[in-house]
Amino acid sequence: MRTKSLITLAIILASVIVYTGCTHEDSTIGQNTPLNEQVRVQVAYDATNVAFKFTWKTQPKMYPEGQANVGKKYPGQFHEVLKHNGTAFDRYPSDARLQEDRITFMIDKYEGGIPGFSRAGCAVSCHTGMGSHHLLTDHVVDHWHWRGGRSGPMDYAEDAAINNVERIRDNLGTPPSKFVRSAGDRLREDQVAMTGTAHQILSDGFPRFVFNKGKTMPGNYQIPSFFLTNDANQVMTNALTDIPGVKDVKANRSLLVVYQDMNFDPIDKVNSLDLGYLVWVATSEVSHLPAHLQDVNSTDFTLWKNFWAAQSGITAAAGANTKLNEVRQEWIASGNNAMVSRIVGFIYNSDQHDITSERSFDANRNEWTVILKRRLNTGSNRDADLSGLPNGTAYTMSFAMHDTGAGSETHDISLPYVVSKDAGTDIQAKSVSDIENVDWSTVPIFDTRWVKQSVMNHFHYDWLKSNAHPGAGVLETSKCVSCHGNSLYTVSVLN
Repeated sequence: MRTKSLITLAIILASVIVYTGCTHEDSTIGQNTPLNEQVRVQVAYDATNVAFKFTWKTQPKMYPEGQANVGKKYPGQFHEVLKHNGTAFDRYPSDARLQEDRITFMIDKYEGGIPGFSRAGCAVSCHTGMGSHHLLTDHVVDHWHWRGGRSGPMDYAEDAAINNVERIRDNLGTPPSKFVRSAGDRLREDQVAMTGTAHQILSDGFPRFVFNKGKTMPGNYQIPSFFLTNDANQVMTNALTDIPGVKDVKANRSLLVVYQDMNFDPIDKVNSLDLGYLVWVATSEVSHLPAHLQDVNSTDFTLWKNFWAAQSGITAAAGANTKLNEVRQEWIASGNNAMVSRIVGFIYNSDQHDITSERSFDANRNEWTVILKRRLNTGSNRDADLSGLPNGTAYTMSFAMHDTGAGSETHDISLPYVVSKDAGTDIQAKSVSDIENVDWSTVPIFDTRWVKQSVMNHFHYDWLKSNAHPGAGVLETSKCVSCHGNSLYTVSVLN
């Protein structure tokens, strides 16, 4: 963390300013109640499921420093991009990379849960440097993670957990197939450039996947380009100037997903075109493909070939060459500046799909709305059992908003809040007949400000329990605001 962050923290801790950091309105307040704070949280549940609704003001992007997107408010729905560097498509330089907006929260029982969590929230899983997450106990805390550019467009969130070693993903017993990688809990599409001489796109260093131009997606959106496009459906040539202008989050421009499991929605969730398949059809060459697809007599190859034949409608060399040339000409027409998504897609059928999601963005208000839904009890020992919610059990929830444009060190954290069905709780959950048809105007709202990132260098449990923290001795029994009041939310932090 920068020196100025330490100075800011000192100012915060010395401050005697008290700010009304949160308000808890009753259920008579309508859905269109203006959001005057930074984030609104609502919770509803039925007999089987629970829904968490987040509404927040998107923040002026702070990163990458000195770039054209800085200071602009827009929905972060792109996770980095690839651009051509003269030899091949590669990631934007490290000082110019873009990040998606994200929501992440942890939840556990208020009484009898993980030591320290009900008082310090996310701090129990953080440590100096924020290089990773881990607990200082042998427990496991449930961690929900929604990503604006990765899981979000596919209508779910990443189901994760944190133990005493690391953050772990909840894909118990579900191996992915080997269409792109041979192991791991998710498809990591790093888009390494293909090489070879069988076709010009190999010599140019094209990635394997571009968008499947012309395909009609859910919502009757037709993919307009092989490459990333702006709101006018024009090919993007500069992510740092084009992306801040994209406010429509329903067009799925950020989602480039390749096929990985035939059992999980193999039609609507595949937005891409496998150029590697087209090169094989056009030339019979396989050297540009991953090793497990180079044996044309293997089961892997047969499944892969049949899928892309159906997806592309191309099985003859002439059609494959025509399509390859169309892709290359679109790139050339952009001045060789067209860009490709770099994406992670959790697309195989697994426990990753425990948490479904809905998203929207109000460009006039600059407000995100994201709803996360899950069964009260999933049966997984890595998921918090929320089945006590209808019976009056209270839970602690602590969230973080990643909305400034950089990585983990720049997210905004909340203090821990209590969730229960009881009136007077921080976040009062409401019983409904069906969370798929919630009238959110009847659900109590909880509006709050979050603690700004300048506090992050001291918001970790080992520091909070150390002699450097005057409140270390009461950390298990007192909340942060008991000593600091609401000075953690003061304007000196927010601005």
